[in-house]
Amino acid sequence: EDFENLKGFLDEVGDGMSKAAGQAIAAQMSAEKVRTEELPVQLETLLAALTSEAGTERVIIIIDELDRCHPDYAIAVLESMKLVFNMTGFVFCLMINADYLEKLAQHRFGTSPNDEKYLDKFVDIRLKLEPRKEDFKNAVKKFASELPLAIPFGETEEFSVEYAAELAAAIASNYNIAPRKTKRILLKVELALRCHADRPLDASLLVFLAFQNEIDNEIPQDLLPRTYLTPEQGIRVMNMRKNDGGMRADRDTRGELEVLAREKVPDLLNLPTDRYNFPDDKNYYPWARVFKFLAPHYIPSHQDVLNAVAQLSAD
Repeated sequence: EDFENLKGFLDEVGDGMSKAAGQAIAAQMSAEKVRTEELPVQLETLLAALTSEAGTERVIIIIDELDRCHPDYAIAVLESMKLVFNMTGFVFCLMINADYLEKLAQHRFGTSPNDEKYLDKFVDIRLKLEPRKEDFKNAVKKFASELPLAIPFGETEEFSVEYAAELAAAIASNYNIAPRKTKRILLKVELALRCHADRPLDASLLVFLAFQNEIDNEIPQDLLPRTYLTPEQGIRVMNMRKNDGGMRADRDTRGELEVLAREKVPDLLNLPTDRYNFPDDKNYYPWARVFKFLAPHYIPSHQDVLNAVAQLSAD
C-alpha cells in the first residue's frame, strides 16, 4: 500500500530513481509506521497485562552479560532499547562491562567528535558495585564446600573438603581472581574428583595446584605447607642421608630428618600405609616414608589428575 501511494511521487521524479530505490523507501516508511504507531499500542497492551495485578506501573528488564554477546547483536539490543522500548513504564537494567562496550562502539562507529560516550545515549544512571572481599570469600568457600571428595588422602581435618574450601577462598581472595575464573578453576577440581573417585586424593592439593596453574603469581607454600614435599625436595633430603659418615653421624642425620619432617610436613607423617607406595612390608622411619616413598609421586600424581581433566575438557 505504501509503495502504491508513493508511485505518483516516483513518476514525477522520473527515471532518476529506480523502482528498487522506491521499494526501499516504502519499506522504510512501513517500518517507521510500525515503530511509531502500531508497536507503541502493542507495548502499552503488554505493559498493562504485566502490571495490572502486580501493584506497580513499571516493567524492569534485566540484561546480563550483553558484553559477552556477538558485537552486532549487542549493539542491536542497545538500539532496540532506545528505538522500541523508549516509553514510560519500561526500565532496563544492564549488568555489563561498560568499558568493553565503549571500545566496541568506537571500533564500529569511530570516536565521537565531542567526546560523547556511546552508552550515554542509552544509560541514564550508572552504578559501579564493588564486591566486598568477605562476601566473595564466603561465596567461594560455599561453592568449594560442595566438592565431591570420595576418599580423602588422609584421615585428619587437614585433608577434609572444608579445609580445601578455606584454602580456595583464601587464594581467590588474596589474588583478586575473578568470580567466573574462580568457578572455572573449582569446576576443574570437581571434575578431577569425580573422574577419580576410586582413589585417595588430597582435595586441598588439587585446589592449590589448580589455582597455581591458572595465575602468574607464585602461591606461597605457607597457604598449604605440605606442598613443600616436591620430588626435588625428596631427592635433596635423601642425598643428605647418603652423604653422612659413620654410625654416629647416621644417627644424627636421622634425627635431623625426623625434625625436618615434623617441621615441614607433619600432615603427611601418619597417612594410611598404602599412600606411601612401599615396595615391601618393612617398618620404615616416618621421615623415610615421606621423603623417600611419598615425595616422588605425591604432587606429580595430583598434577597428572588435573592434566587429564584439562585434556578431557579440551577434547
